Amino acid sequence: MKILKLLSLAFLPGMLMSQEIKFSVLTGPGISWIASNDNQISSSGFKISYKAHVQAEYWFNDRYAATGGIGLSLGQGGHLEFLKGGDLWKEAELSDTKYKNLPDNASLGYRMNYIDIPFGFKLRTNEFGKFRFYVHAPEFCISLRTRARGTIEAAPLPDTEGEDIRKMVSFFGLFYGIGLGGEMRISTDVSLVGGLRFYQSFTDITDDSGRYSDGTREDSKGILSSLDFRFGVIF
Repeated sequence: MKILKLLSLAFLPGMLMSQEIKFSVLTGPGISWIASNDNQISSSGFKISYKAHVQAEYWFNDRYAATGGIGLSLGQGGHLEFLKGGDLWKEAELSDTKYKNLPDNASLGYRMNYIDIPFGFKLRTNEFGKFRFYVHAPEFCISLRTRARGTIEAAPLPDTEGEDIRKMVSFFGLFYGIGLGGEMRISTDVSLVGGLRFYQSFTDITDDSGRYSDGTREDSKGILSSLDFRFGVIF
């Protein structure tokens, strides 16, 4: 409990204004995918992901709170299909130089891990028996990329996986989200919580150093999105 309180001080100094402080441990699977703002690049698959967060809730009254926390996002990513080939992962440390000249319609897979620092606001209903419902919005998250691996599917080249693509994924990401769910009180101080949350990146999560076969720069914006199931306990 002391460690959680120290973490909460780091994220929301305004906690001294609140009437009540609650803590939650939230975890669950999700699906994530990557899209692009370039019509030459299409989203072609998703990843099964997982998130685990510790969250502090600073209740200004019985209905309204500010939230902050820290956690992990694992296995985030998806697949992008490029209509034009070339040296698409120019800065990556690829296992073989033959992947430096990909054919048209190559599919590149991304899988990343992040350290998350989420913060936002939460609004909940009055109690209906043992139950409450909530909206967590707006919610924002600063995410720091810790790991990135990639796959390449580009016939007639052999498929490859586990490529080190840390240099092709931005270290810093800024996300926004909205969550919906419910709480079930099981004692005076403890409640179970479950919900669904949609997250999407503000910032470009991909590096733009690649070059197409015709010499033009690959200058698209990669947008990472996820739909997460959240389960946990509030105390």
